[in-house]
Order: sequence, then structure tokens, then C-alpha cells
Amino acid sequence: MERLTYNLRVIWACMKKDIKSALTDRVFTIVSVFLPVNFLILLSLFVISGGQAPTAVVMQDRGPYAQQFYTAMSHAHSFVLQKMSLDDATQSIHQGHIVAVVVIPADFDTRIKQKQPVQVDVTINNLNTDFTNDIRRAVPLSITTFYTHAFPHLVTITPQESDAYAHDTDYIPYLTVSILVIALIIGSLLQSGTAAAREWEHATMKELLLSPASRWAIVLGKMLGATVMSLASVIVVLGVLIFIIGVRPVHWGEVIGYTLLTQVIYIALGTLLGTWIKQRQAFAGLAFGSTTPLFFLSGAFGPISFNVPIVQVFAQIFPVYYAIVLQQHAFHNFVLNTYGINNVLILCGYAVGLVLLAAIVLRRSTVAN
Repeated sequence: MERLTYNLRVIWACMKKDIKSALTDRVFTIVSVFLPVNFLILLSLFVISGGQAPTAVVMQDRGPYAQQFYTAMSHAHSFVLQKMSLDDATQSIHQGHIVAVVVIPADFDTRIKQKQPVQVDVTINNLNTDFTNDIRRAVPLSITTFYTHAFPHLVTITPQESDAYAHDTDYIPYLTVSILVIALIIGSLLQSGTAAAREWEHATMKELLLSPASRWAIVLGKMLGATVMSLASVIVVLGVLIFIIGVRPVHWGEVIGYTLLTQVIYIALGTLLGTWIKQRQAFAGLAFGSTTPLFFLSGAFGPISFNVPIVQVFAQIFPVYYAIVLQQHAFHNFVLNTYGINNVLILCGYAVGLVLLAAIVLRRSTVAN
């Protein structure tokens, strides 16, 4: 009992010390809080700016069929439509302000009524392949949609859609939940890793190692201190995600539980790497260099089942994939794999394993130093 009491005092003392040190070292503290928010905002802006192609529509015919065709284009989910004159549209595409110009000819309604062929001119700035392909797919879709509504008897083949979920989810709500995971990872890594490396830079770790304190108590105390400090970035990121972007969780309890579990994993990893590398700048470079590529490979932009098999196998080696799967279920009720509760058990296994490794690395550091 006396030993337990002593270890609890060590945990408490290490936690308080790391919190005070982090508040004193304002640069790393500010970076660890606001960098995850920057990831969330910048990647969200990237999606907003690149989601749909800005397109000018020259309405040379204002008849009802021409208006229906314009409406069909607006429902193609590929255009940001702007009505312009032909001269303004030509100038805009030459200046690179728009991706395409669609000209609805002056005799559009007349030819449609007389059942004559109609030529709709489409000019594409094919500098960007993604936008170009979107336009090439969306224009025929708009034509089909137009005929489906204007002349349903002419369209004899129609799709019968059955949705897996009750409502559609836009790309931004999906992606921002994935960005929440990378924000948690970076915030947790920076707080715990810089705290551990700082101890070696200031030579205070040797004092801890020479004391009779349990290595487990030291590791747990440092992890708790990093957890408290990283909560600031978690609260800010969740606030931006929920109240500004407007993505609200379906399961609040899951959000809290999975967030804490992800923090434990990456705080343990940060403590391990910071103890091993012993330099804050080197650790920060490794943290950014390793986590960002894994984020893009782990289903951030869509389920990994849509990717090639080698990517699927590689993604499932790392915990970021399972964290994204669980947070997508917590926010959107999505089921992105067939593992069920095993996703949680896998993350728990990572957490226990990394805490053990952190303690082992610290024990080996005792021998080496």
C-alpha cells in the first residue's frame, strides 16, 4: 500500500511538472494547439475550392426547355454555374477564372419542339484533369436528366437506386471527421513527444531516473500531463468541427470514448519517440513526416475498400485507419468495415503495446545513461 501511494505521488508530480513546463514553453504549446486546427481548416478549404467546377452558361435561349436544361445542369453535382454573356464567358475562361463554357443556342426550344438535333457547345479549359473529367461526365448526365423530366417517354432505361443510408453525406462532412483524427494525432504526438524530449535536453530526465520512482509511474505521469495539455487542441478542433463547419455527432458517447482512446495511443507513441530521439526538433520532423502520409493512406477521403488491395493491407497495419473508421461511425453512423467491436479492441491493443514499449525504452535509457 505504501508503494502504491508513493507511485501515485510520482504520477501526480510528473504530471504537474510537465503541465508547468508546457505552459512555460509557449512556442511548442501554441503550435500543438493551433496546428491541428490549421489542418482542419486548410484541408476543408482545399475540398471546398476543388469540389465542383466553376462553369459559365450562356443562355441564348430563355425558353422553358432551355431553363429545364439549365436546371438539369444544376442538379448534376459537378458544376458551380454562373450565367454570363458569350463575351464575358470567353474572357473568363481565357483568364482562367472558370473551367468550362456551355452555350445553350438561341434555337434550343424551337429545335426541341420540332424534334430536331440540337448542338450545345461546350468549351473546356482542360488544364486540370479532374475538372475536365467532371465536365465530360456531367454534361451527358445533364442531357439525360433533361430528357427524363421533359420527355420521359423517350427515356426507356431508368436507374432504380437503393441507398445504404437514409441520407446523403457531402464530401466535407466526411473528410472533416477524418481530419479530426489527424488533428488528434498531431496534437497528442507534439505534446507528449516534446515533453519527453525536453526532459533530455534539460538533463532533468537523469534526475528522475536516478530516483527510486517506478518507471511506470514516470511514464504514466508524463502521459497524463500530455493528455491534459492536448485537451485544449481537442476542444478547439471539436468546436470548429461541430459549431462552425456544422458536423454534429450521431453518437456523442462514442466521440468522447474514441477521442480519448486515440489520444492514449498517440500520447504513448509520442512519449516513446521523444524518449528515444531526445531532441524536440528532430522529433517534430519525424512526427510530421510519418503521420501525414499515413493519414492520406488510411481512408481519410473514402473507405479503403475502394482502393487497391496493397493500400488496404498497408492501411490496416496502423491505428490511424481504425481511429478514422470509429469516428466516422460516431459522427455519421457509417460502417466502413466488418470488424465491429474488434476495431476498438485493436486500438486498445495498440494502446497497451505502446505504453509497454514506452516503459521499456525508458528502462533501457536508464542503463544507457
